[in-house]
Amino acid sequence: MTVRLVVSDLDGTLLGADGQLSRATVEAVREVRAAGITFVAATGRAPRSAMERVGGRGLLDALVCSNGSIVHDPETDRNVRRRTIDPGHVADVIASLDAALDDLSFAWELPDRYGWDDAFHSIATEHDDMFMYEPVERPNGADRITKLLVSHPEIIRTDLRDALLPHLPHPLSVGCSGVTFVELTGPAVNKATTIAQLASELGVRADETIAFGDNANDLEMLAWAGTGIAMGNAHDETKAAADEVIGHHADDAVADYLLELVSR
Repeated sequence: MTVRLVVSDLDGTLLGADGQLSRATVEAVREVRAAGITFVAATGRAPRSAMERVGGRGLLDALVCSNGSIVHDPETDRNVRRRTIDPGHVADVIASLDAALDDLSFAWELPDRYGWDDAFHSIATEHDDMFMYEPVERPNGADRITKLLVSHPEIIRTDLRDALLPHLPHPLSVGCSGVTFVELTGPAVNKATTIAQLASELGVRADETIAFGDNANDLEMLAWAGTGIAMGNAHDETKAAADEVIGHHADDAVADYLLELVSR
């Protein structure tokens, strides 16, 4: 198998237990790129916090952020592509979900900031992708929202995803990562669809791609790649969808795999 593209999730995958890149992982990524293989990180994080986690410029070829909604150029630190939820659908979605389930709270990701309602406040202030922003009011019909975040005090992660899906009035994508809330993006907007577009622009096929992930928002990406690899710490649903399962993210398992790949 010829590998021309490597894609990795960040939290729980490429990042260590401390939420940072280890020295071993940084060196492994550099070895991969020196071998002529493109390296892309794909994360649920917004660009600002993702750039902080990967150490800014110089390490990656591209960042896919916000579960596929944004393509960010690490060298220029600028978004080069952004896919949003139809502004006319946002109020419909909030109203429909509110009617279906009690005690929901919402947050929303705009181009350069977040906002949230009062019930989401405690989550937002503890979440390192949001606390750096001053919250903005609930979006109006003209705002271009990248992600709509939905939380419930008792129903979390994939259980919340499954509870919300039947009540979506528009065909939005629903993602789950390591956080308790779920994230809604535009129709067919996920890591896989954005990575596939990038790969096509590079002239790279799916069967020339390796992808690493650990959670439900990585499922489509692992299925699309020629080789989909789940972490040992991955969600059971993610492990079941993967071609291979490797070690724990805290033990630099991705770095070990990459170094072995380059040596071959």
